[in-house]
Amino acid sequence: MTLTRVKKRDGREVPFDADKIRAAIQKAMAAVGDEDPHFAAEVAGVVSLTLDGRHEANAGAGAPSLPTIEEIQDLVEQALIELGRASVAKAYILYRDRRTKVRDVLAVHRTHARPSLRAPLVHEAEAASTWSKGRIVAALMNEADLARDVAEEVASRVEARVFDAGFKRISTGLVRELVDNELVELGLAGALKRQITYGVPAHDLRAILTGGDGALDPTRATSGESFSERTTEARLAAEVLRRFSIDEVLDERATERHLTGDFHWIDLARPHQPLSLAVPSELVSSAAPSPRAAFDALDEMVRVAKLASLGVVIENPAALIAPLARERKAGASALAAWLVALAAAARGAERRIDLGASGVRSIAVTNELVRELAGLASSPFVPRLFLDELELDALAETFPEREADLERLLLTGRLIPTWSSERESFAAPGCVRLERERGAIACVGAVALNLPRLAWRAGPWREDRFLELAAELVTDALAALGRGVAFQHQTRGDRVGDLRSRNTVALVPVGLREALQLLGDGEVRPDQGARLLGFFADASARLAAHERLVATVTPFFGERAAARFAELDQHLPQKAQALLFELGASEARRSNEPYSLGLRLSPSPGRGPWTAEAELVASLAVGALHPLPEDRSRGEHLGLFPSWRRFAALRRDPLPRAELQPTRPQNLVARELFDRDASRSPLSVENN
Repeated sequence: MTLTRVKKRDGREVPFDADKIRAAIQKAMAAVGDEDPHFAAEVAGVVSLTLDGRHEANAGAGAPSLPTIEEIQDLVEQALIELGRASVAKAYILYRDRRTKVRDVLAVHRTHARPSLRAPLVHEAEAASTWSKGRIVAALMNEADLARDVAEEVASRVEARVFDAGFKRISTGLVRELVDNELVELGLAGALKRQITYGVPAHDLRAILTGGDGALDPTRATSGESFSERTTEARLAAEVLRRFSIDEVLDERATERHLTGDFHWIDLARPHQPLSLAVPSELVSSAAPSPRAAFDALDEMVRVAKLASLGVVIENPAALIAPLARERKAGASALAAWLVALAAAARGAERRIDLGASGVRSIAVTNELVRELAGLASSPFVPRLFLDELELDALAETFPEREADLERLLLTGRLIPTWSSERESFAAPGCVRLERERGAIACVGAVALNLPRLAWRAGPWREDRFLELAAELVTDALAALGRGVAFQHQTRGDRVGDLRSRNTVALVPVGLREALQLLGDGEVRPDQGARLLGFFADASARLAAHERLVATVTPFFGERAAARFAELDQHLPQKAQALLFELGASEARRSNEPYSLGLRLSPSPGRGPWTAEAELVASLAVGALHPLPEDRSRGEHLGLFPSWRRFAALRRDPLPRAELQPTRPQNLVARELFDRDASRSPLSVENN
C-alpha cells in the first residue's frame, strides 16, 4: 500500500505530500544551524514508510483508516529524537506550536460536545500553547534521560490527570509538578533529580517583593556581604541559586554541615563566581598615566568587580592616580572627584571596589589619597583602603599631619590595616600575594567555622578535644571547597572572564572570643587563641594540599555566618542548660546577639587596648585587623591610630609573659592530629 491521502484537523481528506514533511524538518534544522542537506528527506522517507506499514495493517484487519496531521507530526518528533537530533526536535516542536497559535487566531471557535476532553492551554513565561503530550515526552528524554517507552508512559499518565481534572488552562510549572509526581510514583528517583526545577514558593516571593532594599549604615563603608542582595531582583535570584547550590554544588556531608550550622558556606547565592579578586592597577589600565586614563579605567574596574560576587581590590593604585593627586584647580581636587566616581561605580555594580597598598616608595601619593578619602562625605559605598603597617608607619613619620585623617578613616571603616611577611603580603580578603607575583588573585570560595559550637562540644579546659573536633570540621570544609572550585571550573573554565588569576580558598573563624571564653571557663586567654589560629593556619595549608588548593585563614566574609550561628546555637542542649542554671537574665538576652567576628577579643579585662589582639595574631604571618578590636580605645584616652601603632609594635615584639609560653610546642597538637589522620582523610589527590 502506498499512502495517498491524509485527514486534516477539520476532517477533510487531502493528498499526502512527503515534501511538506521534508520542508518542515528543514526549517527546524535551519533554526538550530544544522546544515545536513539529506537528513530532512531521510526523515520524511522514514515517516512515510511507517505510515504505510501502520495503515496497511489496519486495512488488512478490515478497518481502513487515514493518518491525521497530528499523527504525522508526532512521528516526526519521535524520529528526530530517536535519530539523535534532539535540538532539531525541539525546534520542530516550537515550529509546530507557532503554527497551532496561528490556526487558533484565525479559527472560528465553537462549543465542543465533550468539554472535558478539550485540550487545555499551557501557559509559558510570556506565551500560551495548546496541550502537547509529545513535548513532555521530548523533555523527559532530553532532560531526564529516560527511554522512549518510559517517557511516553509518564506523559500519558500526566495527560490523563490533566484531562480528567478538566483544566482549561495550566501552567508549565504545574505540568512539571505533575510530571515529578508520576516520577515519584514510578520510583524514578534518578530521573526526578535530573528533572528538578528550582523556584521560589509564592509566599516567599511575596515576602521578597515587599521586602524593599536592604538598609546600609550611611556613616560607614560597608562590607561586600552587605552589598549583595539589596535589591528585589538580587534577592530573588539569590534564593533560587541557593536552592540549586544545596543540591548541585554541595555533597550530602557538606549539606548537613551547612544546614545544621557546623559551618557556613559563604555566598551560596553565587556558586559560579569567586568571592573576591585582587587585581594590580596595571591590569585595569594599560594607557600611559594621566587624569583621563584614571577615569577611563573606572569602566574596567566595574567589569572586573562584577566577575566576583563580593568585590575587588585594586592594588598599587598610586600608579593609576598619581596624575590626579598632582592636579588641583581652584581648590577642587581631581582625585576627590575620581573617588566620588569610584563610589558611584561600586554602587551601580553592587560590588565593593576597594584600593590596596602602593608601597613606601609611593608614600606621597598615598598621603594625598588618605587626605581626599577622609574628606569625602559619609557613604557606605566609598572605597576602603588596605594599607600595610610599614606604609602606615612611613606615612605617620613623613606626614604627621595625616594622623587626624587616619583616625577618621579607621573610625568610619574606610581604612583597614594589614601586615605581611618577607615572602607573602596581604592582597585582598581571602587573597595572599606571593613574593614577586604580578597577576590577579581570586578567592574562589570560603567556609565560616562555628567555633563556639566546637567549644560547647569539647567543654571547658578541653583544648585537645577542641582541636580534634576542629580537625574533622576543617577536613569537611576543605573537601566542600574543593567541590566548589571544581564546579566553578565546570561553569566558567580556568579563566575568570578574560582575567587569568591564581585561585585560593579561605577558612573564616567565627565566634573566636566566645569559643575561648567557653574553653577557659569564662576567661579569654589570647595565647590559647594564638594556638587555635596557628592550628587553623596549619590545617588550611596542609589539608588543602590534598585537594590541590591553596588555603588561608581570613577574618572577612563572616557577617551573616555570625548571626546565623548564634541563632542556630540557641537550640543546643549544652547552651540551653548553661542559660538555665548558670547565666543571668541579662546574659541570656545577650546570647541572642551575633557571635564576634574576626580577631576581636576586646574588651579584655586586665589588658590595655588592643594588646589581646596583638598577642592573638602571633601565629599569623599575614593578616588584616578587621574588624577593629574596639571602635574607640577604652575611655577614649587613646585614639584608634595610636592604638594601631601600639598593636603593630606589640605584634612585632610581644611583651614577655610567662603564660605566653605553652607547655607544649604551639603546633604539636595539630601535627599529631594530622599525622594520625592522614591515612584516613577523605581528601586525596585522586578526588580531583
